[in-house]
Amino acid sequence: MKASVTVPDDIYEKAKKLSGNFSFVVTRALQEYMRMQAVEKAKASFGKWKGREKDSVVIVNEMRTDRGRRYADRCR
Repeated sequence: MKASVTVPDDIYEKAKKLSGNFSFVVTRALQEYMRMQAVEKAKASFGKWKGREKDSVVIVNEMRTDRGRRYADRCR
């Protein structure tokens, strides 16, 4: 897909020196940016179970026994 972006001259020149293919540099930069966003989202989720009265294993096992089924016991 073609897209038009505005890039400061100094950044454009540095990118062209890294690779003659500006599209490749932009694609790699966007991939890295999206990867870092996913990492930050994962980090933000750490500790979400903290402060709950029930242990996370108990909560997961309760979800697995939905409608009387005992999914948790299948692994034993």
